[in-house]
Amino acid sequence: MIISPIACSYPNPVFQSIRSRTYDELGRVLNCNYTNFNREDMNWKNLAKFLDKRFQDQKRVRINFAGCSDGSEPYTLAIYLIKTLGNKSAKFFPIEASDISPDMVEAAKSGVIFLHDRDLKFIKEMGMSYSFCRDSEVKIMRDIPFYKHYVNEPLRSSVTFSVSDVRKMAEEGDFSNRVFVFRNGWTFNSLEDQNSISKNLYKNSNEKTLVIIGQSDLFKSAASDYLQMYGFRGLDNGIFTGAETNYPSVSIGQPSWKPIYPQYILFKKGIR
Repeated sequence: MIISPIACSYPNPVFQSIRSRTYDELGRVLNCNYTNFNREDMNWKNLAKFLDKRFQDQKRVRINFAGCSDGSEPYTLAIYLIKTLGNKSAKFFPIEASDISPDMVEAAKSGVIFLHDRDLKFIKEMGMSYSFCRDSEVKIMRDIPFYKHYVNEPLRSSVTFSVSDVRKMAEEGDFSNRVFVFRNGWTFNSLEDQNSISKNLYKNSNEKTLVIIGQSDLFKSAASDYLQMYGFRGLDNGIFTGAETNYPSVSIGQPSWKPIYPQYILFKKGIR
């Protein structure tokens, strides 16, 4: 899939930013939509190469990206696939992104995304500035200016967006021969739900299935432990960098015990 420059287009209506963080009565984080491009806990280029090699004999590879927030991470993966694999990246598209927030999904479907300076630096370095069109609106969030942009075609068509609850998706979906990405959102689910998600993912997957979580999930959830407990095997192949900060906030899905298994963010189905 080769992307070439195209003129800016402006959809209607204009959406406000909906990046937010909510808390329960104990002050624990229930939900957080803050994200950005090129999250540093992953070597995204190595991931693109790994996906190419793992699925080289497969004509179509579906990627489910749950808890996608505003689309920054699915678009990051799309950009790295395009830049790393060229025309071979086409079989991975569209990435099927989803989020539990209807407002977040509505904004993402419209092509609206708010980007800060680090996002824009990454996009420029990747030679993808023409895929984003800047609007005059600026929002200040967490004391950081975010600039309103629209995602241009054809990058925009490389990711689709829908409303979905990851718990229901894990229970009802078929993840055979596909990639399931749910990053830095496990901790906003209870430990009971994390357990069920892991169990259902194992039940509904096969030996080609890949599951990807985030570094924040290692800090603040039991995702890595539960996935391995049900039979997934952690993969150590230069994709996890461990470069992100351990933020001090407490979330509802944080375990009281130390990790039982070695910690990974990338998993394949093993033999129980």
